[in-house]
Order: sequence, then structure tokens, then C-alpha cells
Amino acid sequence: MDRTEERLVREHRGGLAESMATVQPVRDREHLVEIIRESLGPFAFRVEPEQVTVTPYVRDSRIGWDTHLICIDGYGVWGMANGPI
Repeated sequence: MDRTEERLVREHRGGLAESMATVQPVRDREHLVEIIRESLGPFAFRVEPEQVTVTPYVRDSRIGWDTHLICIDGYGVWGMANGPI
């Protein structure tokens, strides 16, 4: 994936369709942390930027993503991105 393409993130859900229903654009790491905080806010789980990691995972031919896992220390996998953030 070219770094000039729009970055997208999605929450980890039970199946691909449910996960893809949560896709949204992300500008940068700061914006990613905002998105995560908003999604986990109702559960009172506080997220600090240093807790968030984005690591290469697998090419998903179903959706054409160079999938990267978005993980949170003390929480686990929050979701996926279509490339590095």
C-alpha cells in the first residue's frame, strides 16, 4: 500500500462483515488514539498513546488490505488498519 493512500481502521469484531461496518478514516497516530478512546470510553478503559501499537499482520485478499494489528497494552487487539499509521 502506498503511503499516500487513505488510511483506514476498523474495530475487531466477531466476523469480517461486523468489523468492516466500523471502518473509518484515520489521519495519524494522534487521531487513532482519539478514535480508540471514543470507542472504549463507555467501558471506562483509559488509553494512553504509549499503550497503542500498530504492527504488520497479514495481507487480506478478501478486502485488499495490507493488514496491521492495532493493540493496546492491558487490553489486547482493538482492531486493524489497512497499513502503517
